[in-house]
Amino acid sequence: MTRALVYVGVLIAIMAATEARPKSAEPKCKSGPVDLVFIIDGSRSVRAHEFETMRKFMIDIIHELDVGLEATRIGVVQYSSQVQNVFSLKAFSKPAQMVRAINEIIPLAQGTMTGLAIRYAMNVAFSAEEGARPNVPHVAVIVTDGRPQDRVAEVAAAARESGIEIYAIGVARADMTSLRAMASPPFEDHVFLVESFDLIHQFGLQFQDKLCGMDLCLESDHGCEHICESSPGSYHCLCLPGYTLNEDGKTCTPIDLCAEGKHDCDQICIASPGSFTCDCNTGYTLNDDKRTCTMIDYCSFGNDSCEHQCVSVLNGFNCRCNEGYSLNGDLKTCTMIDYCSFGNDSCEHECVSVLQSFYCRCHEGYSLNEDETTCTMIDYCSFGNDSCEHECVSVLNGFNCRCNDGYSLNADMKTCTMIDYCSFGNDSCEHQCVSVLKGFHCVCNDGYTLNDDKKTCTMIDYCSFGNDSCEHECVSLLKGFNCRCNEGYSLNDDLKTCTMIDYCSFGNDSCEHQCVSVLKGFHCRCNDGYTLNDDKKTCTMIDYCSFGNHSCAHHCVSVLNGFYCRCNEGYTLQENRKTCQSDNLCNTVEHGCEYQCVSTPGSYHCVCPEGHVLQDDGKSCGTCRSSNIDLVLLIDGSKSVRPQNFKLVKQFVNQVVDQLDVSPKGTRVGLVQYSSRVRTEFPLSMYQTKDEIKKAVMNVEYMEKGTMTGLALKHMVENSFSEADGARPAEKNIPRVGLVFTDGRSQDDIQEWAKKAKDAGITMYAVGVGKAVEDELREIASEPMEKHFFYSADFTAISQIAENLKLNVCAAESQGGIEVKDPCACESLVEFQQVTMSTLDQLNQKLSAMTKRLEVLESQLLTRK
Repeated sequence: MTRALVYVGVLIAIMAATEARPKSAEPKCKSGPVDLVFIIDGSRSVRAHEFETMRKFMIDIIHELDVGLEATRIGVVQYSSQVQNVFSLKAFSKPAQMVRAINEIIPLAQGTMTGLAIRYAMNVAFSAEEGARPNVPHVAVIVTDGRPQDRVAEVAAAARESGIEIYAIGVARADMTSLRAMASPPFEDHVFLVESFDLIHQFGLQFQDKLCGMDLCLESDHGCEHICESSPGSYHCLCLPGYTLNEDGKTCTPIDLCAEGKHDCDQICIASPGSFTCDCNTGYTLNDDKRTCTMIDYCSFGNDSCEHQCVSVLNGFNCRCNEGYSLNGDLKTCTMIDYCSFGNDSCEHECVSVLQSFYCRCHEGYSLNEDETTCTMIDYCSFGNDSCEHECVSVLNGFNCRCNDGYSLNADMKTCTMIDYCSFGNDSCEHQCVSVLKGFHCVCNDGYTLNDDKKTCTMIDYCSFGNDSCEHECVSLLKGFNCRCNEGYSLNDDLKTCTMIDYCSFGNDSCEHQCVSVLKGFHCRCNDGYTLNDDKKTCTMIDYCSFGNHSCAHHCVSVLNGFYCRCNEGYTLQENRKTCQSDNLCNTVEHGCEYQCVSTPGSYHCVCPEGHVLQDDGKSCGTCRSSNIDLVLLIDGSKSVRPQNFKLVKQFVNQVVDQLDVSPKGTRVGLVQYSSRVRTEFPLSMYQTKDEIKKAVMNVEYMEKGTMTGLALKHMVENSFSEADGARPAEKNIPRVGLVFTDGRSQDDIQEWAKKAKDAGITMYAVGVGKAVEDELREIASEPMEKHFFYSADFTAISQIAENLKLNVCAAESQGGIEVKDPCACESLVEFQQVTMSTLDQLNQKLSAMTKRLEVLESQLLTRK
């Protein structure tokens, strides 16, 4: 723990030192191998510039470390309501790779589930599969700006217990109690709280010089087999004399001089580390020079056992007899010539040869008679030294002792012992038989008690004593007891209590959604909004429409945890989300349009011929020409839009562009896409024709992630309408128009920047689809609201919105620069002629329609008559 404390202290100190001191050309300090994981807060409360500060904090630390797969390994985890593994400990070995990955992080912009992130680091980020190493310090640095929305104390304690050293850096709104619950003790070395993200580089100066001063031979698991020698910030391994260091730089191998031929032994070389000794083959001895060999004189040892003479040979010796003797079969002793073998000795028992003669000798247990030829058996009992306890009986070559009745002779063949009735094997004792005079009795082994039949034994039931403390069952055994759990439970480590077996943990439950363990098994459970199928494993989404209480006028469409109503083709769903109204209201109402009525879902509007604009009464047409505008479109690229609908959004943008007079001096168009972050797809100054803009729109790639509408409005005000991005100077009075397209609720505040946009003179249009929030759309749109606010229930109707949307304003309303054309010029006359012919054609169409209507009315009158 001390080593990890110094390491992280130095990490933070290096950052402070880098900010406060000039750069030097000195090499980086090597601190030994460490596995370091940054756990950074990506919740929505962390602002964009604050997240950039965290990004720089990590990059600056990486640049000051000795990074590599055999040195310091780095991993990064981002969390909010979920956990994102940015890169693991084994992913990269070079700082440049890590910096590139850190720069590509997109904030998750959701909640603050710090406990979930710590559990992920413990179970995944610091696992061997993700690159964590054994016997290497595991260090986690948590940077957060808020109070956790889940519990951190238990999971942080488990992480510390697993060997992870945790540092908690809190910024601004961070809760000190939560920081202490996360960090490793002592808190004064592991907990830091500052007022803003800009101050997180100020920590750790007191640790700055400790890392290089560490004796890594003492402070780390160096792995040297013989000797570890420290050097500043590093170490290397050495071997004992007579050994050489292997290629792994840690283990040693003995130097074998015999194998290398570096010796002068006469016969045999025996190697030892860095040295050798000489030896001789069998039958030879090493001379005083310790190199040469001489054959061994085995006779000189004096242990040849030869009765007469010893003669040395290789690896041994031979015996030889004196003259008049012959060598016996033992090849050592010699025998005198046997005169008894001549057959004329007359001895009853044995003939014994002597030098040049013989004599008679009796067998053992007999004595030679006076005739010096015959023998008589000796009576050993008569000598009075038989030592028999009871009786002495003479036999050949000695005597035997005999016991009185009721006793048996002992192994010493002299004393007597009372008869052991147990030895007869008919005692019927289960364990032990104990003999007594004229009988026996039974006893039991240790841990057993004798039954009433005085023969069998029963093991003592220790469970019956009532002090076993077993939660379920007590099982008696010899000299003690064991606890046993009921079926479906497993015995805990205390060997007394029981825990129900978690069958779900075996991983073979096959449940599609959730597995719930029960006694002796498990059952499957579905997520909210689903029902379990007959196979008891898979789940099907509940069909709420099938309940019959949806009240939809046309169609009911089931979705997760509910349903929605959908109208037939040609109808639009009303505000009550149940009833439907015909789309083509122009044929059913007195619309009063001067030129043409266009139906929309649940409504209608009037349009004018090309070259004319609709007046304030919404029905009549004027001859006002289109003016020049600077238009920036903000389109929602969040995850909820989905790829197929995003294509419709791009088609919507191109329909809007088709209505505009795009040119360098006319209307300019810029496009911004936003989700959890904001990206300018092209500024106002980039394209000068409709075709260029429409092609660029179709090439825009879908971002996904969150819905940061407020951040997009801020980007539009500060950047998109800047002169650097192509907006024309304010003194030219070119109208600035912003159009926001979104399909859901914003994850950040829009009120501030919606107001600033309108205060800056930007005319704001708000287009919402699906789950877009009406209050937010009205907050964005300019007045009058009915001209600047549009909504559709689904994406299929946005093309109609594009047709209804009129972004151009009249020249009289715009004080911007308008190109004034000569009315007598040829092109002006041609244009006037085209407009006039178009107007006459439209009048003819109206007249034709009125004629047909009169014919229908006339036919109806005739029918009534």
